[in-house]
This record gives sequence, structure tokens and C-alpha cells, in this order.
Amino acid sequence: MTHQKALEILIKLIEKNKFKGEEKEAILTAIGVLSWTKLAESKIKRIVEKRKRTG
Repeated sequence: MTHQKALEILIKLIEKNKFKGEEKEAILTAIGVLSWTKLAESKIKRIVEKRKRTG
């Protein structure tokens, strides 16, 4: 499963259900971690592309 798909599922889950306390915090933490890893992947791709262009 891709990080994007996992993010979509978690966001839908939190919108549909009324989680409280630690459950909600755990889901929000997972969303945050997945978001950061997705951003890191994008940054790495840009760096690799830049290196290829500059030789």
C-alpha cells in the first residue's frame, strides 16, 4: 500500500468516526508520520533529478 492510499484511508476513518483521546491521537500521529515520509520521498526525488540534470 502506498503512503498516499494509507493517508486517504486514515483521513476518511477519522472523518467518519468520532474517536476520542488516545485513539484520535494515534490516528493523527500516523497521518503526520505518513505525511512527513511522503514529503521526504518527494525531496529525495527532486535531489536525484537535479543531480541527473547537472551531471
